[in-house]
Amino acid sequence: MEQKLNIISDWTLQKLINELQSGNIKIPRFQRDYIWEKSKVVKLLNSIYNQYPIGSLFFWKAPAKYAFFIRPFDIDGIDDTKTESDFQFILDGQQRIMSLFAALKGKTMGDVDYATICFNPERCEFLIPRSQREKGNIPAWRIMDNTAFAETKTELEKGKGRNQKKTVENWQQCHDIFANYPMSIVLTTNTDIDDVVEIFERINQGGKHLTVFDLVHATTWSEKFDLKQNIEDFNTPARIKQVGRLSEKVFTLSLTLNAFDDARSLYQLKLTPDICQKIWSRTRSALISTLDFLKKMRISGDLAFYHNLIPTLQYYFFTAGGNTIYPEHQKALEKWFWDAKFSKRYSVSGATHLKEDVQWIRTLLNNAE
Repeated sequence: MEQKLNIISDWTLQKLINELQSGNIKIPRFQRDYIWEKSKVVKLLNSIYNQYPIGSLFFWKAPAKYAFFIRPFDIDGIDDTKTESDFQFILDGQQRIMSLFAALKGKTMGDVDYATICFNPERCEFLIPRSQREKGNIPAWRIMDNTAFAETKTELEKGKGRNQKKTVENWQQCHDIFANYPMSIVLTTNTDIDDVVEIFERINQGGKHLTVFDLVHATTWSEKFDLKQNIEDFNTPARIKQVGRLSEKVFTLSLTLNAFDDARSLYQLKLTPDICQKIWSRTRSALISTLDFLKKMRISGDLAFYHNLIPTLQYYFFTAGGNTIYPEHQKALEKWFWDAKFSKRYSVSGATHLKEDVQWIRTLLNNAE
């Protein structure tokens, strides 16, 4: 069996920064925001200075065909143009990586200016100065900028303080520690996107287990479209009382089927705010028509047991473009419904069966035209 998980132990912090800056490391669209408060970044920097471990980073070496997953950086100094060859997505460790980059390059992310973080070589610690009058504080970004580092070292050597020699040594030591600090990289070369998504789901981010819905919601959110809010608006108290709360999975599968005629994880993560905004109204209507269809079949109460079947049924109404079923299709859909229910059709290879079923529905509708 081909090994798809490797431990890379020859990376240093300097190499990590260089790889990120050159565009070889990317952020996937389903990642969360990566802004850390400065006090937390200071703790991270002090951990490195004291040569404590800061945890492994998890990368996915992805083929160029997955370039559509790339999320643009909202920070300058990183090459965003490289998409034509293999690159590495950050699956875990994004906040640490971006925080280090911002602090050691003196960048601003959002409205946070990380250039104000300093290193004090006399006290041997990173800190956020309380005022500009504090003496001995040197901007952290000067540590790994070779020109700035050398200039600062020259200035320190000109000093006449009693402990100036030690201060110079501390400044040099800080540079050496950061340039050579070993980074532990866990790299997966698995090109099966479903496996990669499952890996991402299993990674604990800040103590919260992520789901596919978390990824889809992050990928599709915009100021004009919020999937989570639209789901809440659909699940009104009156509707919940009648049929129960439709799960998030019902909505993500429905939107994906309606957009791509397929519902595998790859396609769920292809959803964008524009796509969702364009088809949401029709998808919502199709779901309401599906609930009416089930009601006419005398299926009442909480529909949680039927949630796996609802995305396929709503696809019929979405594709047909109406809220009623053609008379010649009534029996065929009812038969499919009961067969799928009792055979537990979607319990195994659900995505494959979904694709087959929507193709059957499309053929059914094409023959009716």
